[in-house]
Amino acid sequence: MRLLPHSDGRMQKILIKCLLVIVSFCNASRTVVATNGGVEVIIGLLSSCTNDTRRYLLEILSVLALRRDVRKALTRLRALHYVVEAASFGSIVSRERACQAIGLLGVTRQTRRVLVELGAIPVLVSLFRVGEHSTKLVAGNSLGVISAHVDYIRPVAQAGAIPLYAELLEGPDPSGKEIAEDVFCILAVAEANAVEIAGHLVRILREGNDEAKASAADVMWDLSGYKHSMSVVRDSGAIPILVELLESGSEDVKVNVSGAFAQLSYDGTDRMSLAEAGAIPILIDLMNDVDEVEELRDNATETLVNFYEDPLYHDRVSNAINVSSFRNMQNRLVHIRASNEHMARSLRRMSVEQLTWNPDVV
Repeated sequence: MRLLPHSDGRMQKILIKCLLVIVSFCNASRTVVATNGGVEVIIGLLSSCTNDTRRYLLEILSVLALRRDVRKALTRLRALHYVVEAASFGSIVSRERACQAIGLLGVTRQTRRVLVELGAIPVLVSLFRVGEHSTKLVAGNSLGVISAHVDYIRPVAQAGAIPLYAELLEGPDPSGKEIAEDVFCILAVAEANAVEIAGHLVRILREGNDEAKASAADVMWDLSGYKHSMSVVRDSGAIPILVELLESGSEDVKVNVSGAFAQLSYDGTDRMSLAEAGAIPILIDLMNDVDEVEELRDNATETLVNFYEDPLYHDRVSNAINVSSFRNMQNRLVHIRASNEHMARSLRRMSVEQLTWNPDVV
């Protein structure tokens, strides 16, 4: 390492390749390099190197950047652009390591902003698109970290990330499904993204296997909780498909669909769509089926309580009110609503008291 700054030509290239092999396969060697000025040496060489040895330097950097102390040094030395470059250039293994480092760096808001300004989003999306399965998982996860700030939700979607996450959701890997579900819930905060996501979910609900359908229904459940996304779910044409799955899908699919319906049933227009699609008799059957899982029955009952309290559907659900689970759910919802109203009043009163108590604020 001490020889590197004083070497050139073929000798320098041999030394760099030797260092790459050492740090790639020996964790103790990474510690030695990282704690003895190795990061500064590599950065110094990168700042002046334009030949084919640059690739090896970037690969060394991608290995070292998995260490926390090295990431701190790169931030301090304003050398994050080399990490972004390493993610876009070199072997796929090296690019994956750099991609992982970007995800770790992007946890802090200030560093995330710098990475975005350096072009990290298109680099990550590119790697997400062309990488092998493990690389896709790392790229998808790192991109999810970047998208966790409202300013970057639209740029991530505009770079073409949503179809790639849909592929993860359809894939066989549970980790990939989990990443896709989490990131979809972040990206759907923007209504335009929610519309695009819903389109992919509808396709998966039609064509996917049971696991993919369960994941898609789970995301629909989450989207149903966003005020702007309630109309998105309805307008996407998902409700008739979901009703069909509620009747004939797997247990996981049914649970997630019933959760989405429970959420949607708080809106009058969505209740109408559910009723028109034939959901009410299916929900009544599920509520009365003692062999179904408890969460599914609870979701079905909650949905029916909301239908019962709507004058348009009161009579159609009236036969269900004598079921004990229906009455229990009705009482539970009454208590929840009363508690929410009490909390809202308390918060309003607390705000007034704080303003009154502090004359400087007033």
